[in-house]
Amino acid sequence: MSSSFQTVVDLDATAEDAVAHGARVAAWLVGEAIVELPQYGPGPRWERATGFREARGSEGLSVVTGRTVFFSPQHVGPPVCPHCAAVYGEGHREVFSAVMDAWWETGRADVSCPACERVVPLAAWEWAGDGFAFAYLGFEFRDGPALLPEFVTELGRLLGHRTRLVRGRI
Repeated sequence: MSSSFQTVVDLDATAEDAVAHGARVAAWLVGEAIVELPQYGPGPRWERATGFREARGSEGLSVVTGRTVFFSPQHVGPPVCPHCAAVYGEGHREVFSAVMDAWWETGRADVSCPACERVVPLAAWEWAGDGFAFAYLGFEFRDGPALLPEFVTELGRLLGHRTRLVRGRI
């Protein structure tokens, strides 16, 4: 049996401020009764996040902090340069595999765009299908209905940061 996930990833939170941002947003979600304590399970106003009153088997929310590679096996497309929108073509797997290892080890790694030649931090690259995000904070919702786009946008506004929705099945 597989499990689904939807993770709203904060692309701008730093290693130093991820825990504080995560706690602040989790407290807001509890205060709005979208999730409830003690385990961040679906709350009485769960429909604000999903459009459904019933939790429908949802396991609620997990706040993920620390250096994390958020990915979706079903939705990973090629990397896209955030500056010129060029798709990194042939050979991207070999190039990015080594860069991902470096990011995992150090929290910093860069890739030059073959089209515009700008050096781009790994975490700034976009991915066709929103299949990857390299970040320090994510709000993961498991086994529930799809999050409403307006809810995802609201979380981004609350964070004051860029976000990416990474979703899939494992």
